[in-house]
Amino acid sequence: MLKYAQSFCVLVEELHYSKAAARLHLTQPALTYQIKKLEEQIGCTLLRRSPHKVILTEAGMILARELSVALNHVGRAVQMAQDAARGDAGALAIGYCELPEAGGMTAIIRRYTELYPGVDITLLNLPTIEQVDALTAGSIDVAFLHPPLNAPQLVMRPAGEEWVVAALRADHALASQPVLKLAELMSERLIVCAEELGPIMYNSILAACGKAGFQPRLREEMFRWHSMLDQAASGLGVAFVPASLAGTHPQLVFRPVEDLDVKLLTSIATAGEPTRPAVVRFLATAASYLSGGTCL
Repeated sequence: MLKYAQSFCVLVEELHYSKAAARLHLTQPALTYQIKKLEEQIGCTLLRRSPHKVILTEAGMILARELSVALNHVGRAVQMAQDAARGDAGALAIGYCELPEAGGMTAIIRRYTELYPGVDITLLNLPTIEQVDALTAGSIDVAFLHPPLNAPQLVMRPAGEEWVVAALRADHALASQPVLKLAELMSERLIVCAEELGPIMYNSILAACGKAGFQPRLREEMFRWHSMLDQAASGLGVAFVPASLAGTHPQLVFRPVEDLDVKLLTSIATAGEPTRPAVVRFLATAASYLSGGTCL
């Protein structure tokens, strides 16, 4: 019926069979056949035919008006579907772990939205463990998370790394030093990411302290990096956090620790190799950005 409806609308615009047939690249008998079939399917007469002109019945006028709107919607729907198939439209859900600059996430998204403004992006701030579950369940498409992980079902793409630094109150006795040593923090309670959430980082910090000659007093944080900063600002200890958080808390200073050789890794993860065009294009944009190239 769609083809017949389109032919009918062209005939209404032209009100002339031969002109309408020419626009539709049909013979006049073929157009006449289509209009008759449309009338049969609808069950009413749409046109009164005369030797010189085409006259719409009342039913024909109503149908022409409504079809004009409907066909515009159909055309838009087809265009949206084609855009989605190419990756120019659709939706993309992205998870991240509280560090929007890690792995260049904000810059990658900015570039992606410039290239594909028709894609609707949703950002979800989730701990790494919850991101793994969300990827597996299909509730997010891409995740910026922190390996290593025991998640063989995911495809991980390295996106960056950053040093772990010490965050301490601006009025701390060590705040004026540009670089710290672990031994200088021997008497401090160290605020660290909980072993359950980041076992590699946790154990690396323990090992570094042992190498520096002391067993640290640890305060483990189960939830957020920014919670660790709040604890440090409250005088509860010195927090070990990713360097990208430097400058994010007005009461703290952030200092590198000379003998703390610990980095936070960031990867872009998906549940297997994606086939949705919007996701494929996002990964291509990310790869181009991270390699310093130009996105296509």
